Amino acid sequence: MPLWHITQKMKPTIMPQGPTFGPVSPLPDDDRWNETRAQLLAQMDISMGARVAEELIFGTDHITTGASSDFANATKMAKQMVIKFGISEKLGVMTYSDTGKLTKRILKSHAEEHKNLAEALLTYETLGANEIQIVLEGKKLEVR
Repeated sequence: MPLWHITQKMKPTIMPQGPTFGPVSPLPDDDRWNETRAQLLAQMDISMGARVAEELIFGTDHITTGASSDFANATKMAKQMVIKFGISEKLGVMTYSDTGKLTKRILKSHAEEHKNLAEALLTYETLGANEIQIVLEGKKLEVR
């Protein structure tokens, strides 16, 4: 895990701001225009910190909706890393202006897996993670 978010200046607050109850915002050490992959991932870690803290302190049955804006920030960052910054191991170094085209390309390139998964779901209605993996590998599921 990168130490960037630990050593970087932080601006935590316990004062509610809009729908959030106490956001933590990273502050760069200098005027920075470019960020590394590690820095972007660390920002996503920071965004997820509130929910993780709730789970650790209160337990999973008592988590709240307070971290929803943090999830939105992490999701936005992940999306930007892939479609805007070209930081994706699976999709490579390129940007995408129309995510609908990306979705279509992914489904077309995995048409056989998609078909197998759809057929398995029609047969069994629900699949576990192991069953999904078996289907995606092109193997047949055992009859239940």
